[in-house]
Amino acid sequence: MSGTVWDPGAMAWLREVRDRWRALGVLGLLEEAVAAVWEHNVARHDPAVAGDTALTLGLTSSENLRIRLLAVAGEWAGRGVRIGAPRNSLVVEHEHVALHAMKAPPGHGAAPVFGALRWDGTIRAAAAAENGAGYVPVGGQLALDGVPAPRDPPEAAPGLRHVVLVWTGTPSTVTTTGWLAVPWEGAHGGDPPAAAWLAALPVWAHGPADVPAPPSVPAVSIPFDRVSP
Repeated sequence: MSGTVWDPGAMAWLREVRDRWRALGVLGLLEEAVAAVWEHNVARHDPAVAGDTALTLGLTSSENLRIRLLAVAGEWAGRGVRIGAPRNSLVVEHEHVALHAMKAPPGHGAAPVFGALRWDGTIRAAAAAENGAGYVPVGGQLALDGVPAPRDPPEAAPGLRHVVLVWTGTPSTVTTTGWLAVPWEGAHGGDPPAAAWLAALPVWAHGPADVPAPPSVPAVSIPFDRVSP
């Protein structure tokens, strides 16, 4: 992360998304789910007998996270939060923002090294391409790649739609960290190739015991005259 300069317009948009999703309780839901999944899988990780590896630990945790969140999709639908898995890829949507999830490889440590973090696959490439089609960076790390850099960044970046929850897990301490990041189409071409990420913000860094439970989803109220006898 040291030396990384983010696009100011994308950073402003990402801060607004972070604050709004945190107030809604979505980020709390994600924190709790990631921490619980990681704690459970670290406890059952067995390299000696089962032949588990860092790869199987990460893949199992990602799959468990997807299933865990899909199980509560109905509870959050009433608040305008849609949780789905097109092509088995987890997507959490609220208003015009779509969040994807990925676990950073073990070599990244407690904080993702975004300059070396790959963002590929059909769903992921489409997300980066849609961000690229709707938003032109205003400066920061992409200014040297031939992209015009206005003197002042815009107050908002309405052309952006996709964010990524990048999370890490440390088996020895059972801690996790979570980051929100903005992918961009520049990761998939260009000469020289542009950076894969426009912006990133830390969301949490703690163990399972430190995770606050997300606000409970209020029950849907149904008038008595609409209830069948």
